[in-house]
Amino acid sequence: MPLAPVIAGSIAFVVFARTLLPGIAFADWGEMQTVPHVLGVAHPTGYPTYVILAWFAQLVPIGSVAFRANLLSALLASGAVAVAVVILLRLGTAPLVAIAAALALGAVRTVWSAATVAEVNPLHLLFIALLLHRALVWETGGRARDLVVGALLLGLALGNHLLAVFAAPCLAVFVVWVGRRTILERPWLVLAAAAAGLAGISVYLYIPIAASLSPPLAYNQPVTAEAVWWLVSGRQFRDQFDFLAASGPATFVGSLPALWSLLAGRATPLLPMLGAAGLLLLVRRRPAFGLTCAAILLLHLYMWANYLHLEHYLLVPWLLLAIGVGVALEGIGRLVGARLASPQRRLAGVAAGVAGLLLAVGLAAVNWQASDRSGDRGGDRYVDAVMDALPEDAAILSVWDMSTPLWHARYVQGRRPDLLVVDDTNIVYEGWGSRERRIASLICERPVFILRLDERDLLPTRQAYRLEPFLTVRVSQGGPSAAVDRQVYRVQPPDPAACPG
Repeated sequence: MPLAPVIAGSIAFVVFARTLLPGIAFADWGEMQTVPHVLGVAHPTGYPTYVILAWFAQLVPIGSVAFRANLLSALLASGAVAVAVVILLRLGTAPLVAIAAALALGAVRTVWSAATVAEVNPLHLLFIALLLHRALVWETGGRARDLVVGALLLGLALGNHLLAVFAAPCLAVFVVWVGRRTILERPWLVLAAAAAGLAGISVYLYIPIAASLSPPLAYNQPVTAEAVWWLVSGRQFRDQFDFLAASGPATFVGSLPALWSLLAGRATPLLPMLGAAGLLLLVRRRPAFGLTCAAILLLHLYMWANYLHLEHYLLVPWLLLAIGVGVALEGIGRLVGARLASPQRRLAGVAAGVAGLLLAVGLAAVNWQASDRSGDRGGDRYVDAVMDALPEDAAILSVWDMSTPLWHARYVQGRRPDLLVVDDTNIVYEGWGSRERRIASLICERPVFILRLDERDLLPTRQAYRLEPFLTVRVSQGGPSAAVDRQVYRVQPPDPAACPG
C-alpha cells in the first residue's frame, strides 16, 4: 500500500501543527528559532546541518520566523513517522499495522513535544529512521547508490547531532555484514561510501565560514581551528557525562527504575513492553537487523543514563520500540490467524491493526493536554514585558534560558536595536571573567539590569552593587515554555558619585 506512509505522516503532521507552539521559545529552542535566520553559529556542537536546513525553511512566508522554525519540527517529526511505516512495510507488516505503530510513535509524549517547537532533535530522529530504511534497502538490493546515499545521510546526520555516533557503528557493521559478498566483489564501493560520508560531514565547514562573516550570534567566535574543534567536539560539556568512565555501567543500571518510570509515563507501560517483545521477535526472525536495532537502542539508553537524563536522547529508542510494536502486532495477528479457518485468517491481521490504532488513539488522548503548546505565548509575553520596560540604551545581563528569546526579538524581529543582551556565555568567551567586571564596564555608560534563575547567583553582584527590584517576569526553567516568576533588578553603583555627570 504505497499510500500508507503518506496517510500516517499526514495525520501526524496535522496533529503536530494543531498543537504547535505559536511563537517565541526560551533556551535552546529559542536559539534554534534565531541562529538559522541570522546564519550564525549555534552552541556546541554547532548543528550545521540543522542550521542550514532551518535557514531555507524560514524563507517560506508562513507566519512569523519563530512559527516557521516550530513548523519545521512538525514536518521533520511527521516525516519520521512516515519513514517508520516504510520500515515496517519492508519488514513484512501489513499496512494497517504499520500505520498504527507509526502513529503510536507520534503519540508518545517525548516525540510529540519535540515536534511542536524548534530544535535539532526531530531532524536527528528523521535521519536515524532514514538510515535504518536505507540499510534495509541495501540488504535486499545491494546497489551502489543505496550504499552511497546511506553514507551521505550518515555524514549529514553527524553534522546535525553527534548522537548519531551511537548509531553509526551499528549500522556500519550491519551494512558490511549483509553486503559482504557485494563489497568483496566491488571493493571500490567502500571508497565511494567514504567519499559520500565525508561530503555529508563537510557541512561542518559552515561553522568557520559563518563565523568569519561576523554574524550577530556566533557561539565562542569559532574562527580558528582550535575554537572550531572546541565547539564541534562539545568540550564545554565533557564534565557533565561519564559514559566512557568505569562507572558508566553502574550508572546505567542504577538509572533503570527512572527510565522505566519515564517510558511508562510518556507512553503507558503497554507500548514499551509490546515494543521490547517485538524487537525480540525481530531478532529471532531477522537476526542481523534485529540485533542492529537492539544495539542502537541500548547505546542510546546508555547515553541517556550517563548524560543528565536528557529526554530527547530517547527519541531514537522510541522509534525502535515503535518498530517493535509493529512487529509484535503483526506476530500476534499471524499467531491468532494460524488457529483460525482460512476465511477468517485475514480478519486476525485486521484486528491486530485495529488494536494498534486504538493504542495510538488512546495514547494521543492521554498525552494531548501535556503536549499541546498551541496556547503558549509565554515567550512573547516575556519579550514584550522586557522590551517595553527597559529604558533606552539599556544592558541586561541574563542567563541562557532567558537570553535566547531576547536575541530573537533583537536580531530577527528588529526590536530594540539599542538593547545590549549579555549572556553568561558572552562573559566567558569575551574574556570578562565575571559578571561584576562586565557590569563595571557598563555601569557608567548604560542603564544596567540583571536577571538570574537562582537568586543565590546574585550574591557577588549584591556585594559590589546596589540591586533594586525593577520588573517581575515569567521565564523558563530548562524548557521552551515559561514556568517560574523571576525578578529583573536594576543595578546601581554603590556610590552615585562614581559615575560623574
